[in-house]
Amino acid sequence: MSCMGLLLPLLFFLRHMIVCTQEKGAMRFYSNHFTSPRACHAALLIVGVFSCGGGQQFSTFPGFSEHFRKHPPTDNAPSTQEVELLERYKPRIYKAVGQPGPIDFYKDYISAGTLFVDGKKISDEVTQKILNLHRDNPNALFKYHGEHKKSGTAKVYARIDYEQTQHGNEKHEFTFLTYNLVFPVSGIVKGIGRLKSVGLSIVGNLDDWHQLDHYVNVSVALLDSKAVAMTLQQHNYQTTYLLDSQEPNIAVDIAMRSNELYPHSDKMQKHPAVQFLTKDNLEFMINNTNKPVLAGYDTTHGEEELNYHLVFLHQTDAFYQFKGSLGKSRSISGRSGPPGADYATLPGLMPRHMRLVAGFRTDSVQEEIALYDKLFDRDNFLIRPDAIEAYKDRFFKALRCYAKKRRITFVQTTKKSPESMK
Repeated sequence: MSCMGLLLPLLFFLRHMIVCTQEKGAMRFYSNHFTSPRACHAALLIVGVFSCGGGQQFSTFPGFSEHFRKHPPTDNAPSTQEVELLERYKPRIYKAVGQPGPIDFYKDYISAGTLFVDGKKISDEVTQKILNLHRDNPNALFKYHGEHKKSGTAKVYARIDYEQTQHGNEKHEFTFLTYNLVFPVSGIVKGIGRLKSVGLSIVGNLDDWHQLDHYVNVSVALLDSKAVAMTLQQHNYQTTYLLDSQEPNIAVDIAMRSNELYPHSDKMQKHPAVQFLTKDNLEFMINNTNKPVLAGYDTTHGEEELNYHLVFLHQTDAFYQFKGSLGKSRSISGRSGPPGADYATLPGLMPRHMRLVAGFRTDSVQEEIALYDKLFDRDNFLIRPDAIEAYKDRFFKALRCYAKKRRITFVQTTKKSPESMK
C-alpha cells in the first residue's frame, strides 16, 4: 500500500479517536483517559462542557461562582477533633508492585516546574505562596518539568465537609471525609485494546496523556457518626458503594496508568470503564455485557499497601481552588492540564451529597437508564433537581434496607410536612 494509502486510514482513525474539546481544563466530564468518535457530540448533548471551538477554562463555566458564593470554602484549618476523624477513617490504599504511587503536590510537583501568567514567566521556583498569589487567575499556567514515572513522597490530601439534605420529611446531616491522591501525570486507560493503543501512541504518550491527576479521591460519607458509604471518582463519573457501618472496609486499589480507584482486591481485576456514562453504556458498566466499541477496562492489582501521611490544606488553597491550568497546554485536544481539585464535576453536582446519591447504582439496567436519561437538561446543560430527588429516594431506601439487615439505626432530624402543620 502507498504511503498515502496508509496515511488516509490512519488520519480517519485518529480523527475518530481525538476528543473534540479544546481544553482538558479540569474535569473528568471530558476525558483524560479515553477518546471517543462521538466524544464532542456526546459531551455537548449530555454534559455540555465545552463547544468544540470554545477553549473555555472549566473553572469559569457558569454555575461555579454561584456555588462557591453559597458554599464558600473554609479558610480554617481542621480542628483537632476533625483531624482525628480524618485519621480514623483514612482509606487503605493499594497498588501493583512497581506501579508509581501518589506524590506530594507542592514538594514533588509544583517545585519541579514553571509558572506563567498571560504567557509571561513568573517563576522557575514555584512555591505554595507563589501559586496561591495567582490562584484566581484563569490565565495562569503551570508547566511540570519533572519525571512522570518516579514515585515521590506519598501524601494524601484530606478535608472535611458538612452538608444537610432534605429527603421527604426528613433532614439528613452528612459529614464527608474526602481524600485526594496526586499523580504527576494521567495516562490512557490500560485495557483499550491493541489497535486503539497503537493509534493513540502516535499522537501522545499513553502513560503521560496529560499532566497532573489530582481528582483521584475517596469520599467517605458519615451519617449519625457512622460510615455508611464511600464514593470514588472514576473517569467522568462517580460510583458509590455502601459500607458496613460497624466494620467499614474502606480500602481501594489504584488502576494502572489511569490512576482511578476501585474497591480493593489482592488479585488482578479488570473493571468496565467508559469515558462518561450514557444510557447506551450502562449495561456494560453494570453487567459487563454488550460492551461498546470504545469502552475499555481499568486494571488493578492490590499487591502492596501504601504507607502515606495525610495533609490538611485549607479549602481555599490553590490545590483546590486554582482557576488556571496546573499542567502543560498541549496541541492535541484533551491533553491540557486541569485547574484545582474542586472543579471535578458539573456545577449542579458540586454538593457532595448529590454525588453520593447520583453515584449509587443498582443491578437494574432499565432503572439506571430511566434515571440517568432524566438527570441532564440537555438543552441547557444543567442537572435537573427532580432527577436528583429520584436518586435520593433510591439511595435512602437501599441504605435503610442495608442497615436493617445489620441492625444499624440512624438518628434523623424530622421536619413536619406542610400538611401536618395545617
